[in-house]
Amino acid sequence: MASFYSGQDGKLFVDGNDTESAKVRSWSFTASQAVLETVSLGDTDRTLVPGLRSLTGSCSIYYYQTSPGSGTPTGGVSDFVSKFIKDGDNAGGDAVNAKSDSIRLKLAIDDGTSSMRYIVFYAYITSLAMTNAVGQIVSADISFEGHGAPTGIRL
Repeated sequence: MASFYSGQDGKLFVDGNDTESAKVRSWSFTASQAVLETVSLGDTDRTLVPGLRSLTGSCSIYYYQTSPGSGTPTGGVSDFVSKFIKDGDNAGGDAVNAKSDSIRLKLAIDDGTSSMRYIVFYAYITSLAMTNAVGQIVSADISFEGHGAPTGIRL
C-alpha cells in the first residue's frame, strides 16, 4: 500500500548512536554537482563532464534532557555544541583553542521498517543559533556542510 511520509517521521542520529540524538523539529539537505565544460576552439555545442559534488543542509532541534538535573548534558544540542564551539581554557582572549570537529549525521525517515530511509555523511557545522523565548521550547538551528562523500544512502 502506498504511503506518504510527514515531518513527524523525521529522525536525526549523531556520531553512530542507535538512539535518536535529538528531538527534531525539521531537517533538510541539498546535494549539488558542478559541471565542467569540455569545449575547445571550433566546437559549436557545449559539452560537459561532472565536477565536484557538495552537500549542505540544516536542522532545527529542541533542547531537552531525558531527566532534569542529570548533570552534564548529553545528546541533542550538546552533541552539536561540543563539536563546534571549543573552550579556549584561557582568560587572555588570545583566540587559541581547539579546531572544530566533524560530526557524523544520519538524517532518517521512519518508514515503518527497522532500517528506515536515510542518508549518512560527515559534516562540519557552519552555524549554530540557540533560541530561548517566553512561551516556546528552547531550540537550536544548525547549518552544516558535508565532508566527503556520503557513507550510506537508502532513500
